[in-house]
Amino acid sequence: MIISSETKNDRKIRRIAIISLQGIGDLLLSTPLLKELKNDIPDSRISVITFESNRRILDGNPYLDEVICINKTDTNNPIKMLALICGMRSKKYDLSICVYPSGLRSAFLAYLSGAKERFGQDLAIFRNYKWLFTKQAHLDGIKHAILMNLDFIKLLGFEPGPNKVELILNLKDEDLNAANSFLDANGIHGEEKIILIHAGCSKDTSAYRSWPQDRFAEVAEHLGKMPGVKVIFIGGDDDLEGINRLTDMLEIKPLVAAGVLSILETAALLKKSCLLICNNSAPMHISAAVGTPTISVFGPTDSRIHRPWGDNHVILQKNFDCCPCYYPFIDNTLNETGMRNCWINKKFTCRNRDYRCIHSVTVGDVLGATEEFLKRCK
Repeated sequence: MIISSETKNDRKIRRIAIISLQGIGDLLLSTPLLKELKNDIPDSRISVITFESNRRILDGNPYLDEVICINKTDTNNPIKMLALICGMRSKKYDLSICVYPSGLRSAFLAYLSGAKERFGQDLAIFRNYKWLFTKQAHLDGIKHAILMNLDFIKLLGFEPGPNKVELILNLKDEDLNAANSFLDANGIHGEEKIILIHAGCSKDTSAYRSWPQDRFAEVAEHLGKMPGVKVIFIGGDDDLEGINRLTDMLEIKPLVAAGVLSILETAALLKKSCLLICNNSAPMHISAAVGTPTISVFGPTDSRIHRPWGDNHVILQKNFDCCPCYYPFIDNTLNETGMRNCWINKKFTCRNRDYRCIHSVTVGDVLGATEEFLKRCK
């Protein structure tokens, strides 16, 4: 169901602002919407407003005209935010869209941007702030974040196209060359099965979204001793401390690409690998975007919303009565999420105090899934 649908762009929408003030993975999940908008309104000019740390994931996106960035720390700086708002107002946007997941910060930014039409979701978080939007997309059941974002197309009177929905990630020759150079420098020339491991996730959510590092270490130790397998740890500069602690636990010394390769160079390395083992994190979605299978460990997050897009992915998540229970944006929009949600007053607390959903995933679970995959991988 869609609230307040119009017909076929009859208001001549051309200048569009997509607001995504969340993580890299969330921004990547909005890229199918960019493609749909450009296909439905070919002469549109699409801007994305996001964090500076997210910028590179949009490099070379053919459905995007402009990226406007702000540093994450500057969102608490009134002068910086005023400058962003003034810059947006000067663009004279016809439409702003707060993609999933968006909170009140994004909604107020859309309102103050001066956009004539403002689209958002009809979520509980906006119950007292409906006036910030001109139209809202109704959520009548749990669905993937990509599909929630594509609901905004319907508010314009269009239907998402019949073609396969894909994440858009543009890799340049220099990204692929950097990945090749890293492999060559470490003596990997194509015969080995490359398995990447990303043991991190956002520091803000690591307490309940990170599988224990000692278990990642056990997985890496086991796989690193298998003939014909090369294990490489990936991540950003902020993952290095954790990776160093993890590799200190190992007898083998796996390769570390974190802090060496940029985010798009890491995407290129993913493209050349046969598997990624990870938490629910941005590299999981990047891996899906380049077509590399994943084995991901999920805790309280609803995998129906955040699973890696596409086929050939394995999600390891234990089915407890209390899980999933992490709905910071949807909250009690749906009966199901309202009964389960443990995100209260901007804080997540496990009702059982033990985060059993993620801690119950064993090393054996991950190794079993990996070995099954390797039997099929040639």
